[in-house]
Amino acid sequence: MVVNPVNRVIIQPVRGWARRLHGAFASKEAFLQYVHTEGNAHAAHSWTNEDLKPSPPHMVNWRWYHFCTFWFGMGFGNWTLGSSFVGVGLAWWEALIVVWVAATVAGLCMAFNSRAAANYHVGYPVLLRTCFGMYGHYWPVLARGVCAMLWVSVLNFQGGAFVSTMLNCIVGNKWNNLGVQFPDSVGTTLQRFIGFLIFWAIELPFCSLRPYKLRWLYTLKAWTLPPSVFGLLIYCLMQSKGHLASNVALAGVTPPKGAALAWLFVGSINSAMGNWSTFIANMPDFARYATNPEATMWTHILFVPFPAALGGTIGIFGTSCLQSAWGVTIWNQWDVFDAILERDFSGKTRLAVFLVAFCSALFNFGAILGANLLPFGSDVTALFPTFFNLSRGMWFCCIVSLALMPWKILASANGFLAFLDGYGIFMGPTAAIMITDYWIVRRGNIRIMDAYSSASGAPYMYWHGFNLNAVFAYLCGMMIPFVGFIGTFGVKVPYGAQRADDIGWYVSAVTAGVVYVAVSYVFPPKNVDQNMPRELLAREFAASRLADVQCDVESSVDRSEKLDEKDADVEVEKTPYQVTYEPATDMSL
Repeated sequence: MVVNPVNRVIIQPVRGWARRLHGAFASKEAFLQYVHTEGNAHAAHSWTNEDLKPSPPHMVNWRWYHFCTFWFGMGFGNWTLGSSFVGVGLAWWEALIVVWVAATVAGLCMAFNSRAAANYHVGYPVLLRTCFGMYGHYWPVLARGVCAMLWVSVLNFQGGAFVSTMLNCIVGNKWNNLGVQFPDSVGTTLQRFIGFLIFWAIELPFCSLRPYKLRWLYTLKAWTLPPSVFGLLIYCLMQSKGHLASNVALAGVTPPKGAALAWLFVGSINSAMGNWSTFIANMPDFARYATNPEATMWTHILFVPFPAALGGTIGIFGTSCLQSAWGVTIWNQWDVFDAILERDFSGKTRLAVFLVAFCSALFNFGAILGANLLPFGSDVTALFPTFFNLSRGMWFCCIVSLALMPWKILASANGFLAFLDGYGIFMGPTAAIMITDYWIVRRGNIRIMDAYSSASGAPYMYWHGFNLNAVFAYLCGMMIPFVGFIGTFGVKVPYGAQRADDIGWYVSAVTAGVVYVAVSYVFPPKNVDQNMPRELLAREFAASRLADVQCDVESSVDRSEKLDEKDADVEVEKTPYQVTYEPATDMSL
């Protein structure tokens, strides 16, 4: 029996959602079941719901090549990352080394931080419970969630800039000469605001899709973004006839030397890590859908640094060519597109700019979903598991982000952007503790089903729900660069504190990791058996899941044998994942 893809992907889910919404008002019990998450209709407090539990087998569909395409598409979006380091005074080859070093370290951290999720098929919040404690995990969850929501708003506005450029290519000069316009006090133009609303509206339906349904999006991005970026580079080379601008002309400052250059270099590496720190913490939310733990190891080690370095190099050379040809330094891609249209508004140029802007908007779209909406949804699910699942959390974040007025955020003060850049000193210690806890302290052995209990004496309750070893290590790592971080808001701090902040991510992460291992050696957690072979519990967990799947398949076969031919066809359509692991389609909120 052949099912129409449109019917399966769109019509059936919408009908199912409408049917559930209508049924919610049938009775009080039905309303409670609809408002609350799965199994929590009468729960005053819960540690679980459908998205906090280990992912069922039909959702585990990310193979090694899906992670490769994910990072291949992400890496080519680093146009601004590479060129911005030239803007602060580094030579092009020094900026390239910065991107390489940061991406390599980030790739290693992502690979190590993905292993636990790939083995136990749970996300970031549940893994935090095992190392921070049932109540101790709330702070790192909250810290990530708040920044994720702010970045969703800012990146939506940036995506709207690409949409505005696309509309300019379609409508023509009429787009720039609209009859009405916002006053300067608003902080944005009507064109950018309309682009923002359109980009935001397109994003809304995707809030119902969990990562196991988004493989196609990242595959599309991996196939479209690299050609568009190379095409933009070729255009820039043609404009300058292959000539590059000098470092002084490009940066607008005299290149530093000696100690000043050394600190600028290491500080730039730290800034680049701020760009990657989100993904280091976020990867468990993707790795939980990996078909094999090995699928998340070498793919991150290789496919994070290589595309990122290549994308950063293209950005550096493209910006340098335009500075040589036009005499202006343009870092942001949307500003490059607008500058191209100002110089040539012919039909061919508008078509080319439209296509490149579309690919750039697609990159922003994927980054918002993977690096911000998904993490926020995961975090709010952990904070309020009785009412929020992943889809509801993503919808909530997307709707609230509209009210944050990102144009005001971007124009408010450099201090806010400094806060976002300093995000690494809060997430670095968290990632370091997660990695060292899994690989060194407990050697890959997690009693994952105990991560849903706060009963007295439960393994992950530690001391009143807090793992004091992790709390102490986190504070040690975070406090060293924290004083310098305060200095970015204009507060006068000692010179040494400023330097500590210049390498804040590395200082905080390394300190937290070393301290956690040392303290755990002196005060070993009671829920760790040092004599247990590495990842024994992970192998047992995988074996139990396989046995459950085999039982489901046998049960399905037994049922189908008792049905007539027509009913058997219907039964196979209802439960195809039990045999093929293909994702079931739903848009449940």
